[in-house]
Amino acid sequence: MKDVLNPYIAGAPVVETSMFFGREDVFGWIDRSLAGKFVDHILVIHGQRRVGKTSVLKQIPNFLPEKYIQVFFDLQGRTNTTLDRFLWWLAREIARTLKQRAGISLPRPDQNAFAQDYEILINEFLPAVRAVLDEQILLLTFDEFDTLDQAEIQETLAEPLIAYLRRMMELPGLNFIFSIGSSGNKLENMQASYTDFFKAALYRKISFLAKDDCFQLVNRPVEGVLTYDRKAFERIYAITSGHPYFTQLMCHELFSLCQKTGAREIRANDVEAVLDDVIERGTVNLKFVWDEASDLEKWILASLAQMESGTKTRELSSVIQKQRIRFSESDLNSALIHLKDKDVLSEGNEFIIHLMRLWLQRNRPLERVREELVEVNPIANRYIEIGDEYRDMQQFQEAHGSYQQALDVDPGNLRALVNIGGLHLLSEEYTQAIDVFDKALGVDDEDVTARAGVCDANLALGDEALTRDELDLAVDHYQRVLVINTAHTDARQRLADIFWKQAEAKLESGEDDEALSAFNQALEFTPEDDRLSARYHEVLEQKKSKVIADWLEKADDAHSHQSWDEAIAAVEEALRLAPDDEKLIARLAEAKDAPRLHEMDVLREQIDQAKAQGDWNTAAEAIDRYEELSPGSPGVEEEIAEIQEQQRLSQMAAF
Repeated sequence: MKDVLNPYIAGAPVVETSMFFGREDVFGWIDRSLAGKFVDHILVIHGQRRVGKTSVLKQIPNFLPEKYIQVFFDLQGRTNTTLDRFLWWLAREIARTLKQRAGISLPRPDQNAFAQDYEILINEFLPAVRAVLDEQILLLTFDEFDTLDQAEIQETLAEPLIAYLRRMMELPGLNFIFSIGSSGNKLENMQASYTDFFKAALYRKISFLAKDDCFQLVNRPVEGVLTYDRKAFERIYAITSGHPYFTQLMCHELFSLCQKTGAREIRANDVEAVLDDVIERGTVNLKFVWDEASDLEKWILASLAQMESGTKTRELSSVIQKQRIRFSESDLNSALIHLKDKDVLSEGNEFIIHLMRLWLQRNRPLERVREELVEVNPIANRYIEIGDEYRDMQQFQEAHGSYQQALDVDPGNLRALVNIGGLHLLSEEYTQAIDVFDKALGVDDEDVTARAGVCDANLALGDEALTRDELDLAVDHYQRVLVINTAHTDARQRLADIFWKQAEAKLESGEDDEALSAFNQALEFTPEDDRLSARYHEVLEQKKSKVIADWLEKADDAHSHQSWDEAIAAVEEALRLAPDDEKLIARLAEAKDAPRLHEMDVLREQIDQAKAQGDWNTAAEAIDRYEELSPGSPGVEEEIAEIQEQQRLSQMAAF
């Protein structure tokens, strides 16, 4: 088992790349909402981080009628830009998708034209698209839409983009779905900021997998390799509550454990054995809930983690009061309701995801929470507040100065470092941004904002390198993104596109092996891309056919030189590539029979020559051998009798 790749890791070849479980009710809701009386409404799916919102969007083509042509937009890393560049990107993605999914070729959108007049999208590009779609409908799906909820981009992108999208919704043949996170106050903030935009929206929460679907997610990838006993699965479900990401993370660690031990069955004690590794690997996503919680919510989470399950609100209040925290009963109740709405806590004040409780116990004891929330440098905080005010007024140089003053007072101030990195991002000073975010990660290597900043900056540098056709440099920057966030959709897609393009170039130059290697690299980054997978298998079949043809040509050459063993070996090599090919099976039988047929031809000549010369003894020996090689051949018995008679007459004449 140690040579088998982990099937719970994206790209592992032993797993169905299209494996997807549950959510049928969500797709049914989407279909009904788009096709019914709410066709003009926008749809919003929302849910906790890594709960499967992106997967739902990407699976839409597999569940909706073919009349919908989905165009997937991932806004992560795309918001630090101007409206004209953003709209040009939308047009480019629509054109690319139409060509790949529907075989519709449109002129490549001109970035300069969009810079001069971004109305070109509504006035020219989309009408041209509509003209070639006939009865088909473009379904524009926007993932990570809540990334627009950043103060620094409200005037430059968010507000004008929302207004532009509102106008697009009035065009025929377009439908819209938006994905928004539910952690923190993202959903509420978006709804409050853009009331007119979201007031007609239909909402659907994406929550955890049902137990049966979770069972499939655990078992299906390792069918025939591993088995889970029922208690092991029950323990996994109790720990993750069917959260897809944490379920897969736990299964990944269990599979790795079995690779080390050689075990074929996973038991409940194995689940307990990998918990420490699961918590460590899942820290970034577990900490995300913590980072987006308010101060009072953090006290609630830390306190509940140290208390018995099912703690009453009254008891919780008493524990927090002992920490000398000021809050009202209504504040506490509101915070609890908010955490329950976000699927962090149950109605009984228990952690829905047990891993969250374990992470808090190990990483956020009350002493550390007190240090994090109470013992801060007030002078540094004031400089940061002033810097935030400057930033909100677009006075970036003054903001940078205030943040730097905070660092002068408190050199390790995480907020100041992160905010300076954000300013560099806004100014498109990506190298400087990376340097500052790296310093922030030196203070807290789990900080979500700093990690996202490093990803955004490297993504932008990779895009710049790509426009200069510096592919190696672009790949290096995208790979750096994946070091921080292995699931970064944009980085994985760009890397897949680069290697796919390289694969096609290798094919054109006749470098088939190198092309297949590049296709494999592309699939490692986007294993769920059905088009890429289909193209890879198409090229693989072409390569296989070519190799088979080469082996058969070698077999023909060996046959012409009567090198029978070489001919047989060549056909056998071809058959190894296509063991079920009936023509090759027949060809191998012919190759193996060729020496016999050749000997029969030689004997036939000997027989005929001996008969012509009256050499009946030679003819008799040859015909006997001929009959051994092909017993029962038509006319051979009569010919044997004839030769024997002539042989007898010849012997009598000699006397």
